[in-house]
Amino acid sequence: MILGINYFLVHNGIPKLLEFLDVSATTNSSNSTSLTNVQQSTINNNTSSNSGNVNTDVIKTLSEEDKPLLCGDNVQNSNLYFNEFITPILCSQPVGLAVDKDNNIWIASGKSGNLLIFNTQTQKFDKIIKIPNWPEQKRNLGSMIWEMKFDRNGDLWFTDELSNSIWKYFVKDGKFENYRLLQEGGYPLSIAFDSDGNVWFTQVFGQRLGFLEPSKVINNTTEGISELDMSKEINFQTMGPISNGFGFTQNNETRYNSNSNVNETVWFSTAIFPVGGQVIKYDVPNGALTIHDVNHTHSVPFSIVEDENGLLWFNSHIANLFLSLDPNTGATKQYATSNPSKSGNLTTLPYVNTYKDGKVWFNEHYGNAIASYDPKNKTLVEYYIQSKNPLWVNSSNPLRFIFDNSGSIWFTEWTENKVGVIPKEKLDQTPITLSVSKDRMIIDSKNNTGDTIDIFIDKNSLNTTKFVNSTTDNVNGSSNDKGLIGPVNITMSVTSSISKEGKLTNLTNNFSQDSIPVEDLVSVSSTSPQIGSSIPYKIFLEVNPTEGEVTPGNYTLTITARYGDDIAVSKIVDLIIQ
Repeated sequence: MILGINYFLVHNGIPKLLEFLDVSATTNSSNSTSLTNVQQSTINNNTSSNSGNVNTDVIKTLSEEDKPLLCGDNVQNSNLYFNEFITPILCSQPVGLAVDKDNNIWIASGKSGNLLIFNTQTQKFDKIIKIPNWPEQKRNLGSMIWEMKFDRNGDLWFTDELSNSIWKYFVKDGKFENYRLLQEGGYPLSIAFDSDGNVWFTQVFGQRLGFLEPSKVINNTTEGISELDMSKEINFQTMGPISNGFGFTQNNETRYNSNSNVNETVWFSTAIFPVGGQVIKYDVPNGALTIHDVNHTHSVPFSIVEDENGLLWFNSHIANLFLSLDPNTGATKQYATSNPSKSGNLTTLPYVNTYKDGKVWFNEHYGNAIASYDPKNKTLVEYYIQSKNPLWVNSSNPLRFIFDNSGSIWFTEWTENKVGVIPKEKLDQTPITLSVSKDRMIIDSKNNTGDTIDIFIDKNSLNTTKFVNSTTDNVNGSSNDKGLIGPVNITMSVTSSISKEGKLTNLTNNFSQDSIPVEDLVSVSSTSPQIGSSIPYKIFLEVNPTEGEVTPGNYTLTITARYGDDIAVSKIVDLIIQ
């Protein structure tokens, strides 16, 4: 189970309860540190080393064998889409992150107990804030700080696993306060604000929906916190992240508009292992629960997000699948990510969802990618992170991501000591476009009859110079600029929701051509007699049943064209098994 990822190295199964650590917070403002020239030179991302005048206490608990697992390779990688930056503290184990009104990225180090502020203009870390009374490190893994969010007043809230509490940092005053959960070992996971500025939160082990009133809390106590025991409503083992309903968003300018008619709800999931769970709606004004059972999907539902049509999207965090749920009818549909391919993983593990600009965005924990799915044109795009840790099945563990104020995506790499970004202008460009001849394939398993679909690939015009310049700025030789030069092949693959791993169980598939040099696309396009027009490169895919039994039903098929190691573009079509 990856919800308790901090247990993975030891248990590799359902996580066990941690010992509760008592943490008392101070309220003085002496914790904030603007970086001196010496400190800045230590963490300057133009250097090839992150050692120097940094706090090495955080790695005293780490053996030489464990450091490669949790400290990264100290190399800034980049490609056509990603830039990476190394955090200023060794083995910082970053997870949660947030963006402030000035577009600075705030990141928490759960190992050293610091807030790190990254200036997106200078592309450097320029401030470190010490969290008071951080406990002495007694294990390899620091506290898992999964969630960080700014409220409407510009103050920062974040969860803390080891202290079993929620912190508030008053930015203007430079002051911390700490609010403790009612149940020992509850493990706060995720937070959301309602229109009154109250904090709602879910817990990994507490099995309770939490509620915190900022006007009533008292520092270092449980005052102002109440919890709804969800175990009295349903049978489950753990909870997933919480999110606001569509229209009741995290945008400070609209979320607290009292004239808005949005439905003030929060969504979260509960999970049963090895498979099963529920999608839950909580009506804030009425205090009413609506429970959607999704056990029939054989998934572990995680991270619910609502789109403008009221459709719910969630991930199966044991698999290669993400799902949609119509809360009005109960109808569900499953979609497969592309193959993990070269990573060697069996599953991509889609993780946290968000909905923006008509697309569902999610990170692939073991697929090592940031992905988006456009339900309107049924297109899946996966942007692959270049850092890969072979000790984590070639994943950098990208656990959380956010959009900044300009639309760029920032994400943390938990085991690699890094934060990465895909600039907005790069998100809007893909090197290829994929289209298909029909929106469904029909397989007649009884009569052993398959189906064929035509696939069309167009090469898009990209400003490669712009890509290279923006990728290599501020790196100054300390990065690996992969994918910028040299021949590129397009590799075709296919996955399906028939199995949780995305395999085409009891089906065979065959592409007329499964590897295409990009130069072939250019030569085909150049034969077009009209300026600005192109002739797409055409291949076909054939899918047939095998002698084994294929369960009849409605599934989906994900047809993928992977452009080198940088990006994959997929079309999702319906797959009907008769």
